Amino acid sequence: MDPQSDQLDGRTEKEDYIEAVLATVERIPRGRVTTYGAIAEHVGRGGPRQVGATMARHGGPVPWWRVVRADGSLPPSHLGEAQQAYLEEGTPLRPSGAVDLVAAFWQPT
Repeated sequence: MDPQSDQLDGRTEKEDYIEAVLATVERIPRGRVTTYGAIAEHVGRGGPRQVGATMARHGGPVPWWRVVRADGSLPPSHLGEAQQAYLEEGTPLRPSGAVDLVAAFWQPT
């Protein structure tokens, strides 16, 4: 097997995937959110868990708090910092503290 077979224009498919995920996250408007699954569907590869893993490893520079679980929640370890960002951006929240997906959902196009 050719070790270069997964490279496209000097970049690997993995690098292209990471860039596609992060570029999508960068486009999410202030006060809006999308889900890991919606990003996976938009990118056309992987699934919500792969998007989550990409965000965990490479998502620090992008507005990571704008990507939530399908129920509007974030992992508890992210909640404090994300809550502050939600308040600053005016993101609609439910009484539970999770994002109100009906009001805040942004569909990547």
